[in-house]
Amino acid sequence: MEDSSLEKLISVKGFMLKILVWLPISFVAWYFLTPVIVYIVSFLSKAILLHTTNGAVLNVEQQGHVLHIITRFIAPEENTINKGQLVFVINAMKYGYGIALFFAMLIATPDKISNKLQNMYIGFLILLLVQVWGVSFDVMQTLVFKLGIEIADTLGTTAFTREVIALCYQLGYLILPAITPVILWFSMYQEHVVKMAPKFAKK
Repeated sequence: MEDSSLEKLISVKGFMLKILVWLPISFVAWYFLTPVIVYIVSFLSKAILLHTTNGAVLNVEQQGHVLHIITRFIAPEENTINKGQLVFVINAMKYGYGIALFFAMLIATPDKISNKLQNMYIGFLILLLVQVWGVSFDVMQTLVFKLGIEIADTLGTTAFTREVIALCYQLGYLILPAITPVILWFSMYQEHVVKMAPKFAKK
């Protein structure tokens, strides 16, 4: 009886409608939790950048929803953030919206609360790493491509590593935040996918 009732509850249109209902609520909750999330991202990003930028990054400081990247380089006169040191700003939020999307999909899924909480915890950790990826490679591509050839040369990059940085930045900005929550949901709820779309079931 439980399986048959679950099948009746699951439909593609019904599931999409539930996601649309929960998505604004998830985004509001995510927005208010962003300072806490960005704090964790800043801590992890700092640990990575201090060891991968050849000393170019001295510190990563959180300012609300954004991160200030403090470098060891001298700031040009037009830099108004910090006299003396070159500092630039990274918007960490643009790499974390997948958390809200995943939570909306998870809440819309007919499943036990305990299973949802477990999957929410796992998904949050993975999407947090996606956000750290995006921030870290945003910083690297800014150092390599946006601040001048003199600064890029001090990082000791090669043509190959510059291509890798550019590719990883594009992945972190365009692809991973959008596609990771969907992949996570599909991997966690394959049985639900089969019930919503039987033609995908293995014969």
